[in-house]
Amino acid sequence: MELLYFIIASFLVVIVPGPTVSLIIANSLNSGVKAGLLNILGTQFGVLILIFLLAIGFEFISPFVDQIIKIVRVFGAIYLIILGIIAFLTKIDLKNIQSEKYDKKFIIQGFVVILTNPKIFLFLGSFLPQFISLEHSVSHQIIYFGLLFIIIATIFDSCYALIFGNFRNLIANKYLKILNVIGGMILILVGFWLLLY
Repeated sequence: MELLYFIIASFLVVIVPGPTVSLIIANSLNSGVKAGLLNILGTQFGVLILIFLLAIGFEFISPFVDQIIKIVRVFGAIYLIILGIIAFLTKIDLKNIQSEKYDKKFIIQGFVVILTNPKIFLFLGSFLPQFISLEHSVSHQIIYFGLLFIIIATIFDSCYALIFGNFRNLIANKYLKILNVIGGMILILVGFWLLLY
């Protein structure tokens, strides 16, 4: 049941448009599906690095992990609500994101965008602990849930690339605002759900 909750929560989190989704959409619209998929490869490699750093960090604080996780769960839920409000109010501007001609550039773009966004590490630190059981190794669980999150993120980010890449002439920028509003509302709901969980 815990795994099912995690999959559902991950799905709700992944579909929310943000900096990486903006990049994927922009490059898919400008350069096609392949560009978006290469962005995803770069971003998920960056997330993988952050997950291992997070797992190592939790091992160092393991003697205090019980108290820390309780605190992180509360602040993490509040953080998700704040992110939702920000996403709700923020406009995605595709004009500020430039596409590149070379394949490696798209991978580097995704990698740099995820690593230069400090919110992703805080987000992973607030999201993953919600599903950790203190009866087992914390670092192993972080890696396990982190890899599962990467798989889910890759699947649904790829959907963005496929949809916007194949139908880029049919989708207007105005629909991105609708996605952002829906995404923000979902993050807020997830935050409240985690507060009451």
